[in-house]
Amino acid sequence: MFPLMLDELVGQEALVRAVDAWVQALERECHRNVECMWLLGRLAPDHKTIAEFRRQNTAALVASCAAFVQFARASRLIRGSTVAIDGSKVQAVASRKAVVGQRELAAQAQRNAQEIAAYLRLLDSRDSEDDQGSDGPAGGPGTPDEVRAALERLKTEGRAIANQAQQLMRSGASTIVNGEPEARPMRSLNSQPGYNLQTAVETQSHLIVAHEVVCEVNDQRQLQPMAEAASRVLQQPCTVVADAGYANGEHIAALDAQGITSYVAGSRSVNHQGDGNLYQRSAFVYDPASDSFTCPAGNALKRKQLSRKEKMVVYAAQPSDCADCEQKPKCTTARQRFVSHHLHEEALQGNAGRLAAQPWMMALRRQTVEHPFASIKHLILGNARLLMRHTSGARAEFSLAVMAYNLKRVFNMKGAPWMLQALRG
Repeated sequence: MFPLMLDELVGQEALVRAVDAWVQALERECHRNVECMWLLGRLAPDHKTIAEFRRQNTAALVASCAAFVQFARASRLIRGSTVAIDGSKVQAVASRKAVVGQRELAAQAQRNAQEIAAYLRLLDSRDSEDDQGSDGPAGGPGTPDEVRAALERLKTEGRAIANQAQQLMRSGASTIVNGEPEARPMRSLNSQPGYNLQTAVETQSHLIVAHEVVCEVNDQRQLQPMAEAASRVLQQPCTVVADAGYANGEHIAALDAQGITSYVAGSRSVNHQGDGNLYQRSAFVYDPASDSFTCPAGNALKRKQLSRKEKMVVYAAQPSDCADCEQKPKCTTARQRFVSHHLHEEALQGNAGRLAAQPWMMALRRQTVEHPFASIKHLILGNARLLMRHTSGARAEFSLAVMAYNLKRVFNMKGAPWMLQALRG
């Protein structure tokens, strides 16, 4: 006849008990850490305060997530030094309607200027006629004070439009997102605004040891920062595995210099001319001393131009050498043969050699990174859409999602009794 206690309805090995233990571990700091006590003013925060904390204190959430990773590492759950890096796009709060380009901003600026001019004419009319009963433009305000207030609002809107136009010009992008300028339209999201979520997952424990939110639409510039972040967490130079989207010779060379070994799938171009039967670049021998290539027929290809954007040097054969060459039908259909050489060719070749020696590293990457993102996007984030604006909000949400994934992963690895004891100290 006595009412049941809730504690009796929750199993002793339920995951929620581990969550409670982790929260209590954090809560203990608020009682013994003087700085935390000063920060909270010894108040017990309610749900609204917690929601505001999530919105305003991204750094605290990121630090809490990092603290759990260090807890797992101190508990020897993370023992390896190989991480798989991957990225995934998640939709931002802003919708596709918020995406505007230079043309839309110019039209908005023109309409804004026309409305300001109309209100200025109305204000002149009110001042001269002292007629406060007439209607403003399109049924707008009628009194001089109301007209002046409307003018101030329009001028504020005009400045905002001008700032957006300047941001767009400085960024070199073709569009900007109203209300969330850090977000970018992502092709994989059907051009919806979104963010690029990056993770580094340790290959033995499958725990996420490092994560970040970036505004880049691709992963081309994320290899080095993610590898360095993972190495800092593991406190040693790690080995990183990534797909072809991360292929960046400059980053691979920088990681080599730090003792961080990389296995990145290749994305190098292939000579498809002549139905793919022409000499590939590998048939040409590079001589660093003369900074030139030698073709299979023994002729030299000399440096022609440098592409700083592509980080490539282009070498060209003499047209006269190609015209008289018996091997030209096997080499090129053009007037002369061109060969490109990456500025970090040695690093790319070293990466290719490592992959050729250990091709199974790509399979290791797939089986490591795909499950965490599937869990985060579809089970933890639910509809795979963020609910907080700007990069800071996205970092806060992603940190919470990563901590939830890691906590559940450790719970499944070690079980409730071990985890409860470890978290309670």
